[in-house]
Amino acid sequence: MTQPPRDSSLWPDSHATPRSFFATTLCQDLDRLEAQVAFLGVPFDQGTLARPGARYGPNAIRDARVYSYVDIHEGTVAGGYWDPAAGRQQLAGVTMADCGDVNIVPSEVERNFLRLTRTVEKVLDRGVFPVIVGGDHAITYPIVRALERYKPLDIVHFDAHMDYVHDYQGVLFSHGSPMRRCSELPFVRHITSIGVRDFKRRPYQEAVARGNLVISADEFRRLGPAAVVQQIPASQHLYVTIDIDCLDPSVAPGTGTPVPGGLTYLEVRDTLRLLPGKGKAVAFDVVEVAPNYDWAELTSRVAARLIIEFLTVLFPPTAESK
Repeated sequence: MTQPPRDSSLWPDSHATPRSFFATTLCQDLDRLEAQVAFLGVPFDQGTLARPGARYGPNAIRDARVYSYVDIHEGTVAGGYWDPAAGRQQLAGVTMADCGDVNIVPSEVERNFLRLTRTVEKVLDRGVFPVIVGGDHAITYPIVRALERYKPLDIVHFDAHMDYVHDYQGVLFSHGSPMRRCSELPFVRHITSIGVRDFKRRPYQEAVARGNLVISADEFRRLGPAAVVQQIPASQHLYVTIDIDCLDPSVAPGTGTPVPGGLTYLEVRDTLRLLPGKGKAVAFDVVEVAPNYDWAELTSRVAARLIIEFLTVLFPPTAESK
């Protein structure tokens, strides 16, 4: 890859950089968005039933610099990172931008959802791949709602919970129901839930009756990533949603509803690496990071690393960047 010329304005003597996902460029006007990948924060936890705090997830992951888009030591932009196992530079030349946060209005859940849907649609209109960082899991429904252009759409859902409850005391939009709401969208076809270990009888039975594939954490551990992915139907278009509580609390303690017996980081990573073989991913989200329950920034760093790992397989090296 031909390296861009060093621009001293990007590397001031103080090495100060703005707060953004992976030190990417900030984009404050979506009409001028020019990138292959756009990060969008959603500081929303109005759908939380138990411990709040996921609204702080986007900035916590921004601060977890596990990868830097601007390398002040090498003097490169979008230089990627060296992967010794693969023997090549990963993400080299892949342009990225941080589009900031959706502006959240207190108590106006449906209004916030409409804003999120329209924002994701605008990113897609620019031909850019969206990565959405929450926030609680309720935000997945308005994101998926923006993906109608990709019908039929299949969903792969990593979670400790089914998230398939119809309602809570008549409330339809909570972090316990996004998969149920997504299943009601006419263009959503198949849903696969992976890593579940906190079951409720009726939501489980209703999901299976619809034809959803449910793989518990115990079954996942018995089968392994390759066999699990083999069970996922081939897809024309794929949406991936990663609730960080799919991981064991020893790996990701910073979440509102931790459940013992979860997946390891390597198990989730290896599954993500295999998913592009099932179909074209059109977007993905990472949700439920709640840094006020974290320690040593572990959960934020794990979430950030999973984002980079998945982008690595979605944007493989070109001949010029190898």
